[in-house]
Amino acid sequence: MPREQAVLYLRSSKDRSDVSIDAQRRELYVLAKAREIIIVGEYADAVESGKDEDRPGFQNLLCDLRSPSRTWNLILVLDTARISRRRLHAVIFEEQECRRYNVRILYKSLPDADPITEMLLKSILQAMDEWHSLTSKTKGLAGMAENIRQGYRAGGTPPTGYRIKRIETGAIREGAPVTKSKLIPDENALQIRAYLQNRARGVSRNDAAKLAGIYGKTGTTLLGIKKNAMTYAGHTIWNRHQEKGSKDYSSVLRDESEWVIHKNTHEPLISEEEAQQILEMLATTSKRRKRNGNNYTYMLSGILFAPKGEAWWGDCGYYRLGKTVRVAAHNVDKAILENVREYATSPAVAEAVAKHYQKMRAEQQYQKRNLDKIDNKINEFDKKISKLVDYLAETSSPAPILRNIEGMEKDRDVLVSTKTALLNQLEGISAYKNVTPAVIQKTLSNLIENMQQEAPEQLRAGLHRLIQKVELCPETFQATITYQINLTESGGKVVLPRGFEPLLPT
Repeated sequence: MPREQAVLYLRSSKDRSDVSIDAQRRELYVLAKAREIIIVGEYADAVESGKDEDRPGFQNLLCDLRSPSRTWNLILVLDTARISRRRLHAVIFEEQECRRYNVRILYKSLPDADPITEMLLKSILQAMDEWHSLTSKTKGLAGMAENIRQGYRAGGTPPTGYRIKRIETGAIREGAPVTKSKLIPDENALQIRAYLQNRARGVSRNDAAKLAGIYGKTGTTLLGIKKNAMTYAGHTIWNRHQEKGSKDYSSVLRDESEWVIHKNTHEPLISEEEAQQILEMLATTSKRRKRNGNNYTYMLSGILFAPKGEAWWGDCGYYRLGKTVRVAAHNVDKAILENVREYATSPAVAEAVAKHYQKMRAEQQYQKRNLDKIDNKINEFDKKISKLVDYLAETSSPAPILRNIEGMEKDRDVLVSTKTALLNQLEGISAYKNVTPAVIQKTLSNLIENMQQEAPEQLRAGLHRLIQKVELCPETFQATITYQINLTESGGKVVLPRGFEPLLPT
């Protein structure tokens, strides 16, 4: 009688107390020798959870099991937990897949018995496997929660801008010190902070990356940075992802109400308010994409209003107002772009900007007189502080004098800050001393030309820098654009309202 041919299935988990792959293999070879079984192959999953079927070795086993060229009809396994920690998965594999293709499973840990007893023992062991999985998960989550409460990290790769610092706990395991980890800022922290702060202010992803000096990172990486906003606010979040294999796993993230947040576990890079602004922006974008079903970039989103102040919003290729009024977004965006090109580069705008500079230069002498007054006040504070310092050496009660000195130094610091800001403003005004309308017109023309060559998101950001708001009347579709042309950081802006021909709704 020919000897039966079999394959091995071996699986080890992350649990240190679990049976190793090598130990399983040894025991199964002993079993095969005792039963005179020929082993013709093996499938192994090292450090893989038994809670789901998404394991490379197990999937290969399943594929070969279904193959018509298969030469074996027996699978040797150490115990029921190797196949799955979930009873339903184990039953489906054995009762449907194996039985359908006439393959048996022989468990080393299961004693020989009649079919009824074997079925009963197997059911008990599979139920215990699932119970073990659930209790292990509960204990693991409790341990993670306690670690987080103590300010340690629960595991995983640190987000960009942080690195892991290992801290010895004093315990020894398997001859090596037990360590826990904390997040600390790394050499990229300042750039990531600048990127996130700009995103919180509404700056586009690519523009924020350029300003922060991290342009060139993939969009996925930048999006991941934004999704970790609360981590960058100094908080540890867990229970954020759906459990793999759950019926809701397609959504990946759980509802925010289910997140577990432990605050102030590590040094923050941004404030909690900035983190919330980023998350709200992410949620709004996600909802809009689901609603729109397309990738159209609405150029005027956030600056398009009706005359009474209601905001138009983009949806399915339209700008909508309320439930009944809509206009094709492409038509509105095209009309605005044409108006910007024609009007913002016109001689009238250049003249208005030049007059603004002239007005600012006329005010320069007045600002210089203010600067002299500030200098005099700073000198007065210096003299008073100096006298008080002299009194300190002669008094036995210095506390009141020290309080006076501290108050004067705070007032003096305010004046110094005011002086610095004023000097910067005067420097900015002086830089435009010889700017003429012709130079302004050429500069704006170059700016508009460069904007129109940008990708949609960059073009949208450019429009938002030039336009303060657009009023679109829902009855006549007459539009009025209010431009804002930023001059210098301290030089203010020129606001130029202008109406143009009606847009036709569709």
